[in-house]
Amino acid sequence: MAIELIVVTLGGFVASFVNAAFATGGIYIVLATSTAVFPVAVAVPLQSVFAMGSLLARIIVFWQHIHWPVVIAFASGSVIGVYLGGLVFVSLPEGMIAILLGLLLLTLIWMPSTDWRPPFRHPFALVGIAHSFLGTVFGVGALLQPTILRTSLGKLAITATLAACLAIMDVFKLTAYIWHGFDYRPYLPHIALAIIAGFLGTWCGKRVSHKISESVFRTVFKWLVTLVALQLLYRGAVFYTQSI
Repeated sequence: MAIELIVVTLGGFVASFVNAAFATGGIYIVLATSTAVFPVAVAVPLQSVFAMGSLLARIIVFWQHIHWPVVIAFASGSVIGVYLGGLVFVSLPEGMIAILLGLLLLTLIWMPSTDWRPPFRHPFALVGIAHSFLGTVFGVGALLQPTILRTSLGKLAITATLAACLAIMDVFKLTAYIWHGFDYRPYLPHIALAIIAGFLGTWCGKRVSHKISESVFRTVFKWLVTLVALQLLYRGAVFYTQSI
């Protein structure tokens, strides 16, 4: 358990640091560290609470910049997405979750960037459904960020609004996992340390972000996510090999 606590705490700190310094990307760090020490079926429900410290810190710091129309629209869609995602999550075997999550991460990290724009003027309710569905099943949604970056919101408003949207979604996800029988009590020490690390990582990231080369970060980050994805694919393959 000591190793789990150390890995989760360091993961929460680094993830929050990355989010504070580069606005996004920390969820992949949380996934990498939590899937390294927990089964995938445990790591995915824990994403919501592990990320809460970082999200709350950003909400507090940037409260006045939150764009509430986007938050309200996204939250309304999240209710549907989380409900549907919870039904799918409990029906999938762990090996399938690991394989699908690994494929999703490889797609997200290596897919060429495009100038895609939402086909709707006010897409955030629909984005809330899709992002929350993927986030509930796999622990990562990855649709909200590119959508909000293509709005007219400024940097501070994007940072604050993203945090508010994701925090509300994570509360819905937490409720859904508990409803479907996931017990968070054995992981309370991990959750507490991850939340504390999230606040500290956010504080540190804001103060040194200008000293970090974004090009170096992107290269290291891409290969880190790739290794996590390959490890998940391997775990999924082993799961099915052993079940034969």
